[in-house]
Amino acid sequence: MIWFAVIAALIVVVTVWYVARPLARPTLPDSMEHRDQLQQLRERLLVQLNELDVEEGDRNIDADVVSDERRRLEAELARTLRELETLGGGKKKRKAKAESRRAWVIGLVTLGVLLPLCSAGLYALGQRQTLTYLFNPQASATGSIPPQALEMVARLEKRLEEQPDDAAGWLRLGRAYGVMGRQEAAEAAYARAYKLMPDDPEVVAEYASFLYNTDPQNTGGPVFTLFSKLLKLDPQNQDAMWFLGLAAFQKGDYKQALGYWEPLQKALPAGSNEAEHLSRIVSKTREKMGKK
Repeated sequence: MIWFAVIAALIVVVTVWYVARPLARPTLPDSMEHRDQLQQLRERLLVQLNELDVEEGDRNIDADVVSDERRRLEAELARTLRELETLGGGKKKRKAKAESRRAWVIGLVTLGVLLPLCSAGLYALGQRQTLTYLFNPQASATGSIPPQALEMVARLEKRLEEQPDDAAGWLRLGRAYGVMGRQEAAEAAYARAYKLMPDDPEVVAEYASFLYNTDPQNTGGPVFTLFSKLLKLDPQNQDAMWFLGLAAFQKGDYKQALGYWEPLQKALPAGSNEAEHLSRIVSKTREKMGKK
C-alpha cells in the first residue's frame, strides 16, 4: 500500500505546483526607466536592420551572414516589442487574473475528483495483480510477492484449517505456494487436493505438471502414474501425450513413443512452433527406431 500513498502524494504535489505557479510568476517591472530602455533598444534594432538592408544592397557582406544576422535582430526586436506591450498593464493583468482563477478551478477539480478516482484505480490494479499471483497457474514468479498476496494466502490457509475437505481450496493453495517458491508446501497441498478428488482431470493435470516441472529428468514414479491416469481421464490431453511419449523414448521404446507423439502431432495447429518442434522429434525417433 505504500506505493499507493507515494503516487497520491505526487498527484497532490503536481496539483499544488500548477495552482501556485501563476502566483509565483514574477511581475514585470513597470517603471519609466525600464520602458525608456526598451524603447531605445527598439530604435537601435530598427537602425541595425536598416543598415543591414543597405549593406546587402551594396553586396558588401555575405548573403548567409546577412540572413543569420537578420533573424537574430528580428527575434530580439519581437521580444522587445512583447515586453513593451506587456508594460501596458490593464488588459494583461485581467488576463493573468483569469488564468489564476482557471488554475485554482483545475486544482480543486483535481484534488476533489481525479485524486479519489486515481486512488481507486490504483487500488483495483493492485488487487488484480494479487489475484494474478494466486489464481493464474501460468503467472510468472519474478520479483517479490506483494503483501496482499501473502495476506490472501494466510486467509486461505486459515479457511482450509476450518474446511479441510475443500479440494478446490487446496488446489489454489498449491498454486500459491508454487508461485512463492515453497515447493514442499505446494506438493503437500496438491497431494491433499488429489486425495480429495483423485478423478478430477484438472486436479490430476496440475499435480502431475507440478511434479514434472519440479524434476524434469524424472519420468517415472508418481509423475508417470499421474500422467497415465490423466490420459485415461482425458484421452486428448496433450500434456499427457507428450510426457508419456517422452517417458517411452527415454526407455528406448521408440515405437510406443511414436504411438503417443504421432496423434499429438496431428492435434497440434499446423505450422505452429510446437508442431514443427514435435515434427523434428518424431523424425529423429523414426530414425532411431529404424536403426534398432
